[in-house]
Amino acid sequence: MLSRIAQQKANTASTIYAFVLENLVMKSSGHMLKVLAIGLSVMSFPGHVAFSQTAGEVDRSATLRYAWSTPPADYDPPFAKSPYQLLAYALPIYDTLVRIDEKANIVPSVATSWNFSGDGMTLTMKLRSGVKFSDGSLLDAAAVVRSLNRTKNDPNSLLKGQLTSFDSFEAPDPSTVVLKLKIQDASALYALTTGAGMIVSSKALDDGVKLGEKPVGSGPYTLVSSGSEGATYQRNEDYFDKSQNQFAKVTLQVVADLNARFNLLQSGQIDVGLFQADQSILTRAKQLATSGRFTSYGKPSVNSMPLYINSKIPPFDNPKVRMALNLAIDRNAVNSALLNNECEPTSQPLPPGSVGHDPSLVPYKQDIAKAKALLEEAGVKPFSFDALVTMAEPIASVGVLMKAQFEAIGVTMNILPTPGGPIRPMFRSGKYAGSIVTLSVVSPDSTSIIDSTFMAGDLPGGVTPEFAKAVQDAKTKPIGSAEREAAYKAISKMAYNDPQYVMTCWLPMIIIARNGYVGADKAPYLAAAPIADIRNYSMLKSTK
Repeated sequence: MLSRIAQQKANTASTIYAFVLENLVMKSSGHMLKVLAIGLSVMSFPGHVAFSQTAGEVDRSATLRYAWSTPPADYDPPFAKSPYQLLAYALPIYDTLVRIDEKANIVPSVATSWNFSGDGMTLTMKLRSGVKFSDGSLLDAAAVVRSLNRTKNDPNSLLKGQLTSFDSFEAPDPSTVVLKLKIQDASALYALTTGAGMIVSSKALDDGVKLGEKPVGSGPYTLVSSGSEGATYQRNEDYFDKSQNQFAKVTLQVVADLNARFNLLQSGQIDVGLFQADQSILTRAKQLATSGRFTSYGKPSVNSMPLYINSKIPPFDNPKVRMALNLAIDRNAVNSALLNNECEPTSQPLPPGSVGHDPSLVPYKQDIAKAKALLEEAGVKPFSFDALVTMAEPIASVGVLMKAQFEAIGVTMNILPTPGGPIRPMFRSGKYAGSIVTLSVVSPDSTSIIDSTFMAGDLPGGVTPEFAKAVQDAKTKPIGSAEREAAYKAISKMAYNDPQYVMTCWLPMIIIARNGYVGADKAPYLAAAPIADIRNYSMLKSTK
């Protein structure tokens, strides 16, 4: 049952849905719903870097004030209830063996080199020397093994699922870590870049330190204070990579309301804000960028704003019905109405630039006649179903437009406005036929995207044995190889020919910064939802 506050929000969301439906869609010739596109001019975001690290001396005495959406939950990686919050608040504190760069390449961190054995079942990593935790203790192979075992084997660990490819971890000497795998999985490296790979101090564990409140890592910053309004950090002066901690002080400030975030940017009370795009955000982003005081950066994401379908609930157990829903959607209309044509339509699970994206798999065109024919072939008459829809924009409005377009083929989607927190577990319970929510991906590699999209609880109906085998086989292919590319292209084609859910378009993320704050182009993508990663930012003296 929703709390009183949550219920009030749901009621408000229902009013918003009614307003959007009334103002953005209308019936034409009595048989088709068309979207009223709002033609606002805005800079091109996806794939376009609008600002970067420019020439100038870095001011290492500067402070970074970064506006973020949610408060911290827990700083002890295996037990943090929200991986989304963990990444944002713990990335400055903890190191991992490897990291990902802005192009999703695996790059060194605590590990300086690594290699797989000939059979792909053993991963050997060499550690950087002289790395210390903030409590002064040494980060060596034993500390790495202890952290990984804690995450993988503690029965209360919430991240152990990310290390399922690994069997055991060994420390043959202080500078070498040997990771034994259960299966061939070259992409297992990506799991080591996330919260599951964060390394905590063994001394802190021995001393009984409550890491959830007082984290002890070896990262570029240390935690000063934390609470419902955010967190404050100070620079770790002994950190081995000075490019990752170029501020003396950093604050992650909770500003959940996007309009409030914009207002704080305009008034100079924060320096950088991260946003998920919708029509109003794109318009205001342009206004700020053209003021001469701010710069905007667009970052493509893997979030296709999907309608997940529970194929265990008839008639969605019939592939023809799932395809009919996909053919009922006018993705270009959704894009133009809500995202100013900045959200590239898609009907395949892997975004442009990722391993396995296939340009030949063009987005399904809206075809009402064919969709109706498929429903008739499936023996399905007009029907209705309930769908949980997150109240966050632009997904809330996407749900409204989907509802309108489904009605053209005799399908009624009953929207159940739902807060972001409970929506995923509610859908995974199996009681609801559909759900529209942000894609939940822990790392940007194709394996993580496919696993999160098809092999996790967000697809209660599961996949065919053939699809599951293809997914497992793809993991064995070496990173960067032609074989890996071909394997994931085959998976994309299988998903395209037999859609398990309805995708719309690749939602961009937007970072807006006061002039002089640079480094957004170097910030890696970490998840489907925007993650604040402060490690690549700096402030230039010349423009302070």
